Amino acid sequence: MTTETRGRAVWDPSQYHKFGDHRLRPALELFERAMLALGGREPASAYDLGCGAGEIARIMADRWPGTRVVGLDSSMQMLAKAEAQGPSRVEWVEADVRNWTAESKADLLYSNAMFQWVDGHAEVFPHLARQLAPGGVIAIQMPLSFSQDSHILLREVLENYGTPDLRKAVGRKWVEDPEWYYDLLKPVTAFQDIWEVRYQQVLHGNDPVLEWVKGSALRPVLTALAEDEAQRFLADYAEALRKAYPKRAGGETLFPFQRLFIVAGL
Repeated sequence: MTTETRGRAVWDPSQYHKFGDHRLRPALELFERAMLALGGREPASAYDLGCGAGEIARIMADRWPGTRVVGLDSSMQMLAKAEAQGPSRVEWVEADVRNWTAESKADLLYSNAMFQWVDGHAEVFPHLARQLAPGGVIAIQMPLSFSQDSHILLREVLENYGTPDLRKAVGRKWVEDPEWYYDLLKPVTAFQDIWEVRYQQVLHGNDPVLEWVKGSALRPVLTALAEDEAQRFLADYAEALRKAYPKRAGGETLFPFQRLFIVAGL
C-alpha cells in the first residue's frame, strides 16, 4: 500500500488486540532471538519501532532495568493506549520511522509487524542499520500475507469497490522475499539471520478471519470507503472468507498465517 493510503488509516487498538495472543506470540519469539543475538548482554538503549500498545517495550524495560527503552509509533491512538496501561519508565515517542534518527547509536532496534506499512525498504532498512552501535542488533518481523487466500480475496472483492488508486495501493506487494532482504542487509551488517514461520492459528467466533483482517489490512480500505460502500464491501468479503475458511465441526476456524523474521547486526 502507498504511504499516502496508510496515512489515512485510523488504527483501532481494541480491534487489533482482539487476537492479542496470536499477535503477541511472534513478537515474543522475535524478542527472544534478538536477546540471543545480543549475546546475553544488557543493551544501553533499546527502541521498539512501531511499538503499538507497548507490550514489548514494557517487557524490555522489565527485562533490562538499566536500559533506556523507547517506544516509538506514528499512531497517537496506539501511543495513548500504551500510556494508559499505567506508569512505566518507557519513553513514548510519536515519530515516523522513515525519517527518524536515533539520538545516539542504538544497541537494539526492534520492530514487530510494522514495516509492512512502510514504503521504501531499500532505503529505510540500511538507514536503520546505520543507527546501530558496534555490536548492535536490528530485529524485524513482518507478515507474509500478500499471497494468502485472505488477502487475495480482499483484492478480488475490492475490484468492485473504491477507486483505482485505492485498488492500486492495496494491490502492491508490501513485503519482499527473504532473499531480497538478505542481499539488502549483507553489505551493511556483519551477520544476517532470516527465516519464515507458518502459524496454524485457531480462531473462534463468527467471521473470525474478517475480524482478524479488520485489525490490520482492512484499516486503510475501510477508511477510504464511504460508510454504505464499506458495509457492502464487508458483506461480500465476509461471504468469500467463509468459503475459503469454513468453520470446523467444533466451531473453530483454522487460519494459517506466514511471517518473515529478520535479525541482523554489526
